[in-house]
Amino acid sequence: MKSSLFLLALLLLLHGCAPLGHIDPGIDRVQLVDQYLAKHEYSKALALIADISKKDPQALQLEKKRKTILDQLQTFEQQTIAIALKQERKNDWPGAKLTYEEALKKLNTSKPLDEAQESMLKRFQSRMDALKHEELIITGEWLRKKLPLLRSLHASDPGDLIIQWRYSRTENEAKETAQELLKSGKQMLDANNLAMAQRILPLAVELDPALSTDATVTRLDNKLQARKDKKLKDRRRVAQKKDEQTIEEFNRAMAQNKLAEARLHLNQLTPATKASMAAELMQERLDRAMAEYIQEELSIGNSFYRAGEYKQAIKAWENILRLEPDNETVQSKVKRAKKVVRKLNTLQERQKEQ
Repeated sequence: MKSSLFLLALLLLLHGCAPLGHIDPGIDRVQLVDQYLAKHEYSKALALIADISKKDPQALQLEKKRKTILDQLQTFEQQTIAIALKQERKNDWPGAKLTYEEALKKLNTSKPLDEAQESMLKRFQSRMDALKHEELIITGEWLRKKLPLLRSLHASDPGDLIIQWRYSRTENEAKETAQELLKSGKQMLDANNLAMAQRILPLAVELDPALSTDATVTRLDNKLQARKDKKLKDRRRVAQKKDEQTIEEFNRAMAQNKLAEARLHLNQLTPATKASMAAELMQERLDRAMAEYIQEELSIGNSFYRAGEYKQAIKAWENILRLEPDNETVQSKVKRAKKVVRKLNTLQERQKEQ
């Protein structure tokens, strides 16, 4: 943005983009520059500064104003674009176009405004094209409903010339519309707008079954299949990346002996990866680690229980239940130990009371 502003100043310096005509040497040029700025006539202000002689008493003061002008110019460009975009969102396309034109009259040249206006015009043309396609589809759908009715009336009274004329005219209109739809469908395929092509091409075939659309329909099918394959490939790539991350987290949890977390990560693998040999080895590794851990905690709990350290025994056994909540043997041990602890607590309370 800054570079375009300095380029503008350079162009004004070299080519005199905003001819000022003769200016009376006695006029206060600083004041004149301020007047130009008040009217957003930045080109004139920059041209005046570029035209000033270095020997002029106001040359230094005017040169200092150059940066102020460039900053204000940039702000003016940004504000102009913001206003035009707001008008565009309200579908006020003529207003947006006028906003750019009025701004460019004051600047003579502005790359940001030129580019913004060009983008706006492209969006407008795209919007008009979309409306044209929608109008064509609506016409085709209306003819698709109208044709069977007229065909039925014509079959019921073949001698009615008015019905025959209306039917013939509508049939010709349907064929012409089918041709336009086919052309529009090809355009949508070229633009890779498959959703619109799917709406247009079948309608063209319904309006005129004799229309040669095989090549176009085949092209549409191929594009749809290619898009489907790409989406499938992308999903597989995402799933593979996710599985790789899950395997890393599994290995990290195993290294830290966080077996419950490791099992959770293992269960998060996609079905395809779960069926792999690598997943089977991971499962075997986890099962082996869990069996060793359970046996160790079971042995520790039994030792504490025999030593009368019932609370410590319960703690060790409950570590097992966190991994195997349905382990009936350990559940029974915990239940029995808690019962002993309750009896001991009751006995201690009675002794205190006595």
